[in-house]
Amino acid sequence: MHDPDRLFRKSMTGVTPLRNQDSRGISNKPRNNSAPPRTDPIAGPGKVELDGDLFYRSGVQKRKLRELKRGRLKIAGILDLHGHTQTSTPAAITRFITSCNNSDSQCVMIITGKGRNSPDRVSVVRAITLETLRKNPRVLAYSCSQPIDGGHGAFYILLRR
Repeated sequence: MHDPDRLFRKSMTGVTPLRNQDSRGISNKPRNNSAPPRTDPIAGPGKVELDGDLFYRSGVQKRKLRELKRGRLKIAGILDLHGHTQTSTPAAITRFITSCNNSDSQCVMIITGKGRNSPDRVSVVRAITLETLRKNPRVLAYSCSQPIDGGHGAFYILLRR
C-alpha cells in the first residue's frame, strides 16, 4: 500500500506556494474603502443578507428570526401590492404597517409579485418595498417567504409594537 501523505509530498516537490492569495489568485488583503458603511439615519442600523431577501435589526432573537424565515409565525395581516406602481408602493406599505395592531411580536406578509410582467422581468415594486421596509422603524426583520406563500414574490415582516 502507498502512504497518501508521502505521495502528496512527492507530487508537490518543486511547487512554490502562493503568498497572500486565495485559490482564485485574488489578494486576501482587505480593501481600504474610503467611504464608511451606509446606515439608515431614519430606522437605525440593520443587517441585510441574501441579496436583500433577509433583513434584521440588532436585538432580534435568533430563534424568532429562524421562525420568521421558516414561515412559522402567525400572519396577522396581508398586503398585496399587485397593480401598485413605484410611486404608490411606499405610501401603501406605510398605511398598512400603521394600521397593524400593536401586539408584542407581530408577523405580517407583503406580496410584491415576482416581476414577471415588469420590464426586463425585474420587479420594481419589490425593490421599492424592501427599501421602504428597511427605512421603517417598526420593521424589526423581514425574510423572503416560503414557496407555499409565494417564495421570492412575498415577504414575512416582523413588526415591533
